[in-house]
Amino acid sequence: MAKHVNHDTERSSMVSMATPCLHRVGRRLVSTLGVSLALLALVACGGAPASPTGGASAATSSAPAVSATMAATSASSVATAAPAAAGGNTLTYGLGFDVDDTLDPQVTNYDSTIRVTMNICEPLVWEPEPGKYQPALADSWDISPDAKTYTFHLKKGVKFTDGTDFNADAVKFTFDRVMDPATKAGQSHDQLGPYDHTEIVDPYTVKVVMKQGYAPLLSNLNGYLGIVSPSAVKKMGLADFARHPVGTGPFMFKEWVPKDHITLVKNPDYKWGSSMFKHTGPAYLDQIIFKVIPEDSVRTGTLKSGETQYIDQIDPLELQALKADPKFSVIQKGQPGSGWTLLLNQTSKGAMSDPQVRLAMEYAIDKEGVNKAVFQGLNQVAASALMKPTLGYDAATEKMYTYDPEKAKQILDQAGWKVGSDGIREKGGQKLAIDFPIISRPNDKAMAESIQASLRDVGIDFKVNPLERAAARDLIKQNKYDASFMWFSYGDPDVMRTLFASANADAFNRAKYKVPEVDKMLDDAAATTDTAKRTQLYAQIQERVLKDTAVVPLVDTIVYNAKRAEVQGDSIDALASYVWLYDVQIKK
Repeated sequence: MAKHVNHDTERSSMVSMATPCLHRVGRRLVSTLGVSLALLALVACGGAPASPTGGASAATSSAPAVSATMAATSASSVATAAPAAAGGNTLTYGLGFDVDDTLDPQVTNYDSTIRVTMNICEPLVWEPEPGKYQPALADSWDISPDAKTYTFHLKKGVKFTDGTDFNADAVKFTFDRVMDPATKAGQSHDQLGPYDHTEIVDPYTVKVVMKQGYAPLLSNLNGYLGIVSPSAVKKMGLADFARHPVGTGPFMFKEWVPKDHITLVKNPDYKWGSSMFKHTGPAYLDQIIFKVIPEDSVRTGTLKSGETQYIDQIDPLELQALKADPKFSVIQKGQPGSGWTLLLNQTSKGAMSDPQVRLAMEYAIDKEGVNKAVFQGLNQVAASALMKPTLGYDAATEKMYTYDPEKAKQILDQAGWKVGSDGIREKGGQKLAIDFPIISRPNDKAMAESIQASLRDVGIDFKVNPLERAAARDLIKQNKYDASFMWFSYGDPDVMRTLFASANADAFNRAKYKVPEVDKMLDDAAATTDTAKRTQLYAQIQERVLKDTAVVPLVDTIVYNAKRAEVQGDSIDALASYVWLYDVQIKK
């Protein structure tokens, strides 16, 4: 399903034992993900979504609520009652972080929002495993050899829940609105990549034309590009549609009490379920309540008490107990994309400008120590800028650098960096100091401090500077930093272009890495549908950026969700971010 998360943008994305935060990426990029063991969040996230002010278990809210009864008129009705009591055919889902003030899939930047709206606005294709696609609103598709033209053959007999027909016009409308500045599109704009236009071939066939070859498009056709009802958008306007989305999905919007819960109800007319599911008619569930519960321990507690039946991001302290208890089931899945990495600024004027310093850092950082100290050992040590489940992951990178502080010391000694009286190395009167501004969040600081201890052991002064998000961003914009965290959940290895293309040096290429040869490989890999060729190119790219000491991979992230044993039929997507609930039944 596409790239997600960024550490200091406005997007929210993953859920993993790794970090939480997800932001938006201004062209589908992502940066340092602010994390909390329980909150993963990633496009990397520059700041986690605002935490709800109400208690996670509060059932009542005085906040304005949007109700389905107002249809296309207004989004201002008020709900003062708690969500309807969860009956036997209602699933209460504990969301690890809130939505971002919109339920418009083309406007949002948060994966938490898409976890809700994907049940309402379906995309053209689904991606259950990285690089493997299944029909959604498109029955089939053809891709030109140059990856510039995608022809989608659409399902017939599909209707939006406002009664209007789904057809080629709706697909063109959805994609075109993403490019319309008036929409103020969020993550969806990045997902469409070098989009040029959509051509309507006939009522149920569209050609999506790209300005240049773009192999990642299928992976990007996820919830952010869920097809919306043109009639509803035009009738309601952007503001009201954001409070009352209308799509073709198995569920319909009912109610939204901000910072508390969102309720969806079954679409009784649904009969076009994807062939990847076990049935095609209406959903088995009558209702889904998405309850915002930001605290891991509280959210896990609601699962144990029965207040929720499925939750994002379990409390890591409860993992073993939940695994051992037959009343619960833990869903564990590795993520594709780029895990937690440390990007090393190639344009730094200080000690970081010395390639031998960067090389020493590759050996000096105790990655397993970071994993244990910050993530309680629940993630996996990284070797590449690509996480292991990603198409094109190069296992050869696992032999390039190993934790070897003695070798790091030897490299620094040979480079003329001598240990001073305070234990910090220096050369020509210059201290071996690395400036590392971070956003002041618990997990960011925990990771930084773990790295700091490793580097101190070899004589490097890793100056961690926790700041408010705006202040940290300013330093990044002014290029006043030596290193930067980054994390991306992305279904396609094209995430490497986000991180290392010269054109992104002022965005999420925080290493300021500019190598024409690598740029060409990145472009060539994105412009072909030949999987073998792409794999070969990405292997070369992964090894090259490591040899050039542009990045220190830290940990690959793993998602840990949980459910009560009576919940059956759920499945999780390629990104390990979105949970399909269409087949779910609650069997006592």
